[in-house]
Amino acid sequence: MKQRDEREIEAQEKKQRATERKKRKHRRARAFFLGVLAFILAAVTVFGVCAAVGAVYVEMHPEVFRIDPARFSSPEAYGAAELYYFENGTDDPYVDRNRATLLETLSGGEKTVYVPLSEIPKDLRNAFVAIEDKRFYTHRGVDLRRTGAAVLNYLLKGDSSFGGSTITQQLVKNVTGESAKTPMRKVTEVFRALDLERSLGKEEILERYLNVINLANGCRGVGSASRFYFGKEPKELTLPECASIAAITQSPARYDPKKHPENNKKRRDSILREMLLQNYITEDEYRAAVATAVTVVEDGDTEGSTEIGGYNSFYTDLVIHDVVDGLCEKYGYSREEASHLLYYGGLRIYTPIDRALQDTLSTYYRDTSHFPRLANGKTPESAMIVLDPKTGNILAVAGAIGEKTGDRVYSYATDAKRPPGSVLKPLSVYAPAIEWGVIGYASVYDDAPVKFTRQKNGRYTAWPRNASGVYRGASSIDYAISHSLNTVAVRVLDTIGVDRSFDFLKNTLGIKSLADGENGVSDRGLAALALGQMNYGATLREVTAAYTALANGGIYRNARSYLLVTDPSGQILLENKAVARAALKEETAELMTKLLENVTKNGTARSLTLKEGVSVAGKTGTTQYSFDRWFVGYTPSLLAGVWYGCDYPETLSELDGNPALAVWDGVMKAFYKTDSPALKKGGTAFRYPHLRPVRVCVDSGLLPTDGCILDPRGSRISVAFFTEGTVPTEFCTCHGKKSSRHTAS
Repeated sequence: MKQRDEREIEAQEKKQRATERKKRKHRRARAFFLGVLAFILAAVTVFGVCAAVGAVYVEMHPEVFRIDPARFSSPEAYGAAELYYFENGTDDPYVDRNRATLLETLSGGEKTVYVPLSEIPKDLRNAFVAIEDKRFYTHRGVDLRRTGAAVLNYLLKGDSSFGGSTITQQLVKNVTGESAKTPMRKVTEVFRALDLERSLGKEEILERYLNVINLANGCRGVGSASRFYFGKEPKELTLPECASIAAITQSPARYDPKKHPENNKKRRDSILREMLLQNYITEDEYRAAVATAVTVVEDGDTEGSTEIGGYNSFYTDLVIHDVVDGLCEKYGYSREEASHLLYYGGLRIYTPIDRALQDTLSTYYRDTSHFPRLANGKTPESAMIVLDPKTGNILAVAGAIGEKTGDRVYSYATDAKRPPGSVLKPLSVYAPAIEWGVIGYASVYDDAPVKFTRQKNGRYTAWPRNASGVYRGASSIDYAISHSLNTVAVRVLDTIGVDRSFDFLKNTLGIKSLADGENGVSDRGLAALALGQMNYGATLREVTAAYTALANGGIYRNARSYLLVTDPSGQILLENKAVARAALKEETAELMTKLLENVTKNGTARSLTLKEGVSVAGKTGTTQYSFDRWFVGYTPSLLAGVWYGCDYPETLSELDGNPALAVWDGVMKAFYKTDSPALKKGGTAFRYPHLRPVRVCVDSGLLPTDGCILDPRGSRISVAFFTEGTVPTEFCTCHGKKSSRHTAS
């Protein structure tokens, strides 16, 4: 009896425990359900609030989330841009556009063959839709199922790859080039896709998508891919070949059918399976296709590609860079969008290139024997840019030595920033000092160190040092410029003020590379402005363009690589109008030209041989430790700058003379043997209508006396040049009694 009671009690306890377990399960289930429900309600609420806020934000900032369908180009406009030039040298495309000559069709290292949708087989279209966006024909730009799954994946797992992109979204991403893995970028892409589908139909979107997608090996679009991989037109592709091309899209490097055929086949078969499941092909077609091996051609036919043999010239690269900048600035495009328009928009770009000069310059720079090597066998780099000083038009460019190795490669003429050394002195010191009445041709300054600094060893170092290591005492401005005296440049700059010089360089002469305090770095200093030892340097293009103010009667001209850009119908997209800024008085520019002509006759550039037949004015430049050599010079017709140095700074002190000067001389002599229309504009000799020659004492800059002749060193009388109202009226006090017989002009 007692045992039975114990069993009953035990059974009751077991039953009670089972009941409690069941209750706990119910409570957990209910808590989980309520938690999920709360999460869903919270998510819906947050989504609703975000959607409402987003809608308001979109209405307030439509330029961010809406996209101009013109950015995708119409089918008629597709094709790489064409560059034109004018054989007669005119710079007026508004008048002579119809007489322009085709220079070249752009090549960007990509194979681009536009194919209209009517020539793309259904199997190829369906292959992309099946694997990339199965609900493409039913959604309105965004697949809500895939987008919702992607959002949950991001919230729960933190996966920033998002996924869920439709073909419309992928088209937006391909054209805009925006691919950052951020929620904001994805939201922007979603709204742009929705907006695009209100402007373009499904077939238009699919056609554009199939012509811009990256299909590896430089193939953009199915047209170039079909030729490259299978040597045939898209309409000739078989079903397995269509799936093979579609397989590349997910990861072009991984599914390249030439480099990774096994990976491509696995992906191809998955696509064929999707096509079967979505009723694009039959069971028999599927079985036959997966059993068929595709054979890629060894050397794909790229006929019809925009590549015309070889690489673009440095000039063309420069035009591309500048046009892209112009499109971004005017239309708010990203650089990727602007580049897309260049290669697919059929643009016509009118350039001021001088074909004779560009061909001559390119030939010279391809021959490495023109450029001296260092003892270690290394050939330094060099670049040259040639302008029309009257217009600022860029006539020719060489961005590096030797054969060009690609398109849109680094150019030492336009990309490299290097300290300009003494080439900067006429711009930063002497021209503004003459303009502001601080100095004249015959002004005298003390060629002596400006300061001495005591070192730890007790010795003193003088600053600045002249390149020769010699100090000459009283020296005229003419002598100081001709022999590039650092001391005089520093003293004159100190007189006019570094701030005034800096602003003149940056704001009047367009040298924007000057550091102005960003990150604690500034070029507002004596070394940077008087000696050209800038912190980051300036581009050859900037410095050469600044010299237009000296070579063009005081008028600064910006350096232009293109004049006009139109769409295929002739509508103007960009106008690159010349900047004409009065930087100096004409008299100042004449006087500076005379001083710089003396540099080539008696100074650091006297080794030039071109001056024997053509007037030349210019300035040499050598930077600290002889890392960089420069020469910027001009004739009555041409203005050109040359930089010479190592890619990674290395001393050039072992080289004889100034190699930049030798290159400039060699190229310019070759120019003057061509029939370039640019050479017919300015003649061969400078004219100085505003200058008056006057005899002066070189030690005082004043009118000479008998004592100036009787100086123990010999006659100290020289001819100086003055503008109206600046001729000295006082006599030299350095050599005693005055005498009027030495004052004649």
